[in-house]
Amino acid sequence: MSAIVNRETLVRYRGLGSRPSTTLQRLLVTLRKTVLWPARALKAQRELEMLARLSEHELKDIGLTRSDLGDITALPADVSPTDFLAARIEERAFVKRA
Repeated sequence: MSAIVNRETLVRYRGLGSRPSTTLQRLLVTLRKTVLWPARALKAQRELEMLARLSEHELKDIGLTRSDLGDITALPADVSPTDFLAARIEERAFVKRA
């Protein structure tokens, strides 16, 4: 019998996996989201402020209206308005093609 035990055998014997437990992963993801929340909220607020400074003509050029910006305020504070508005523009383009 060999005195050398490879890692795979040890993992099987002890029941240890190479990945951390699901509970630990969830805890770390939650902790990361919590710590980074202020940065995401600040970024989303800055994006909305930048869009709010655009004129009606500039908004129309990118396929938006002033009411679209109002709709963004219903989103959670840390959600980027860019994704929401991109989906809105795509939806309008789809309706126009149909």
